[in-house]
Amino acid sequence: MSRSSAYSWLSSGINAEYGGAMVLANNIVVKAVSSTAEPTKHKPTLPPCVRSNIVSLDCEMVGCGPKGRMSALARCSIVDYQGTIVYDSYVKPICPVTDYRTKWSGIKKKDLVNATPFPEARKLIKKHLQGKYIVGHDLRNDFQAIKMTPHPLLIKDTSKCLALRHIAGLAEQKKPSLKLLVGLLCGKKIQTASHCSVEDARAALMLYKMVENQWDTPTNPLLDDSYWIASDKLKSGEKQ
Repeated sequence: MSRSSAYSWLSSGINAEYGGAMVLANNIVVKAVSSTAEPTKHKPTLPPCVRSNIVSLDCEMVGCGPKGRMSALARCSIVDYQGTIVYDSYVKPICPVTDYRTKWSGIKKKDLVNATPFPEARKLIKKHLQGKYIVGHDLRNDFQAIKMTPHPLLIKDTSKCLALRHIAGLAEQKKPSLKLLVGLLCGKKIQTASHCSVEDARAALMLYKMVENQWDTPTNPLLDDSYWIASDKLKSGEKQ
């Protein structure tokens, strides 16, 4: 893609990477609304994007059903802008657990014995997230587990932030893991044994803070000439 066509692509806000018609707004990818769709009756009023309205979320899942193929929420952690824990609780799934996925989730059978039942936990989680901008990494899975769909402009998903990939020197097309980004950009090791939702929520928050100003600026940083110069050098094999 030439630079001129790239400018046109970015300016129009269409991001083909995610499939279908997508709008790139402040590095946040949201679905474009078809011109044939009926207009929304009530336009949502978004809260001011200030530190007191920003939280970071991470969830751990276990497996239910045959061979544990169905993911279910087993732990949810929410931290505020300072990284202080706002909510952290083990959650007991509605269906019997058939795979605790301990190697990755860190969840053990004993953790869920007296855990908060899912319906009750979901109400508390939604209460803590209401009216907040939600930071996290690959939040789609977390929202599926919680069974909630926040307004797209309230979501600050670091796995979709192209600016972070650029700073880390990674390819735009491939979604990086949280562990990789934190290692490259923050020089920290996470998930050394198993996942911890508090640790991961704080890690995503660190990444967000690195690009916070660009993220909330109307001008997309990818429209800057320096990005395309660096990109051209990488493609040609030049050293940075």
